[in-house]
Amino acid sequence: MSLEQIGRRAGRMLANRMRAPPSYHETCPSRDTGDLDQLKLPDADGNTIPNFSRVGYREGLARIPFIPVQIVVEPSLDPSSDDTSRIQEAIDAVAQSPLICMGEDGARIRGTVLLKAGTYRVAGAIVINASGTVLRGEGQDESGTIVIATGNIQRDFVLVNGMLGSEMGAVEMQRTKARTAEMQPINGYRGSKKPDTYTSRGADILVGSTQIPVESTKGYKIGDRIVIERPGCDEWIDNIRMNCLPSRPGNIQSNQWTAKTYTFRFERKIVAIDCATNTFTIDIPMVMRLDPKYPQARVYELIHKMPTVSDVGVENLRLVSEYDPCNPEDENHGWYAVIMDNTVHGWVADVTTVHFVSGIFAGRWSRYITIQDCSVLDPVSKPTEGGRRYQFNLSGQMGLVKRCYTTNARHDFITLGRICGPNVFVDSTGVNGNNDTGPHERWAMGTLYDNITCNTLNVRQRSWMGSGQGWAGVFHVIYNCTAHKSNNCFQDPPGATNWIIGFQGALTKRPAFEEPGKSPMFCTLPSYPRSLYWAQLIERAHGDIQYVKKIAGYEGKLQYPPRL
Repeated sequence: MSLEQIGRRAGRMLANRMRAPPSYHETCPSRDTGDLDQLKLPDADGNTIPNFSRVGYREGLARIPFIPVQIVVEPSLDPSSDDTSRIQEAIDAVAQSPLICMGEDGARIRGTVLLKAGTYRVAGAIVINASGTVLRGEGQDESGTIVIATGNIQRDFVLVNGMLGSEMGAVEMQRTKARTAEMQPINGYRGSKKPDTYTSRGADILVGSTQIPVESTKGYKIGDRIVIERPGCDEWIDNIRMNCLPSRPGNIQSNQWTAKTYTFRFERKIVAIDCATNTFTIDIPMVMRLDPKYPQARVYELIHKMPTVSDVGVENLRLVSEYDPCNPEDENHGWYAVIMDNTVHGWVADVTTVHFVSGIFAGRWSRYITIQDCSVLDPVSKPTEGGRRYQFNLSGQMGLVKRCYTTNARHDFITLGRICGPNVFVDSTGVNGNNDTGPHERWAMGTLYDNITCNTLNVRQRSWMGSGQGWAGVFHVIYNCTAHKSNNCFQDPPGATNWIIGFQGALTKRPAFEEPGKSPMFCTLPSYPRSLYWAQLIERAHGDIQYVKKIAGYEGKLQYPPRL
């Protein structure tokens, strides 16, 4: 067995790491979720650990679909040929097919492009921009489907994005536009016939709450999707001291935080309306406190301004980036192996990436993305400079990384700045990372790190680092994680809390930036349930572990925890 296979198996076997005896289910089946009440752990303000179970494809309770093959592509007989246009034409042909409803979870599909086992060479990029379209190979190991990013273009490789035209993957386009704003278009929200409303004046809406008191519920009904827009304000930034960041070494000025760039927009669905009290009940708890001493939040209908795609996937492939073998820090080659953005309900499954600068990225306008059973191996780049070796990156909302594995990262499992959450990393391993796992910058909210193993894990003040990253993460949960090095750091911003439960690792005695005041909430409760995410999901499925195992694609022998 190769080192890569051993590593990938280690990542997947995390779910079998037993903290309970083998007879756990037989002797105490209620313990799957029985400790969840104990884990509410309110902080001094009453904020509690949110329910993270509604993340990932179709909110976690639908199995990733097996979409039928519509077009088969064979490897070229000429090993020097460029397969960019052949693969893209097959994807575009499937994209012209009609959408067909599949199952009871709302999925609408077109078909799959199957790349038969063998080697493909792609000098440009691959674009998927139509709902219901899947790119599938016949295996992620060296005997499966290998897609090589050839040449010296510094570009992202597989682009799943409802706002990109398929012509953007052409070699000529990539040479001139790769990694520009045109390749990373920004979405937004457009107006609606429904009236805006605002949270009730004086309402204190805590983290973990699903109750949103508003000034009026007029025009809204159960099932409506809404945006809860918490405005940035100067008073808040002053209170968390992010308007007085110190200069970087060399007397380089840090970028001070400003109110206009710290407006947070949380996407939710109304599941109940109490007209007597003018209260919405939302499906996913808040992961940021709406404090009454700051301006009221605006609530309005969720309509994306530009197209998004859904039920799209990249699966069962091995993606390899060519690079200059004489230069171990070469960066004129593939950057991110896969980016999903402007996508709702998508997945990357059973994909291995090798030698790209970074790995798999669920972008800022991604929603309900699952990344599972993937490996990001042996990146080639400058090893310690910023913006590189971000292996698994969840920077949208409701993203899920599970059973993944990576080597030689800077940041194994990461979020970027102003991420509204929730997002979940579970049952995954990073080996030999030279920097930390955790929120990377600028107030990422509501991430669960659950049974993650890595070298270093931080949720901390980053102050002037990266031109002013400041407070990196808030209302995070670190649950039954392991960090091998001794420089781990957990700090709380003013008015916010992080929950650290069952952490195995040594804390640094000298944080990079000392902070006064309270510490994160450490808890020495027994580490039951083994996984907070899976226990919350099972509870949401009314305790039916067999159902959760079924929709997650695991039909084998019952274990605790299930290999989900």
